[in-house]
Amino acid sequence: MKKIISSLMLGAALSTSAGVVLADAAQDAIEYRRAVFQLVKWNFAPMGDMVKGKTEFDAERFEVLAQRLAALSEMPLEGFSVEGSDKGDTKARAEIWSQWDDFAAGMQQFEKNAQELASVASSGDLEQIKPAFAAVGKTCKGCHDNFKDK
Repeated sequence: MKKIISSLMLGAALSTSAGVVLADAAQDAIEYRRAVFQLVKWNFAPMGDMVKGKTEFDAERFEVLAQRLAALSEMPLEGFSVEGSDKGDTKARAEIWSQWDDFAAGMQQFEKNAQELASVASSGDLEQIKPAFAAVGKTCKGCHDNFKDK
């Protein structure tokens, strides 16, 4: 009888700790993607100010920001692939997981557009940069409109 009770207690403890580990992994994934998107915003916003003429265009600074954005564009999707990260304190809509192929395609387009912006930014030519910047913004907006709660 003691063996049965001990086995049940051990099983309960293990299943509880496994649930905690899964919950921690899900929360870590949510925090990870929030951090990545915060870095995206940190680098994208100043480029937008330059493109819109709110601040003086600095070709060297723009190129640095575009290179960072290109690197960051490869990161967000990983934060959505963790089981349970659709629950909790997140603005990610359930459609991300129910329409995974569309969501992943949008993230891949973001990555492609960010890479293109980084490539064009090296020219230092604002007239070439503007359409590439707009393409990145369009992919961001599309994802926000379809997959993010306000």
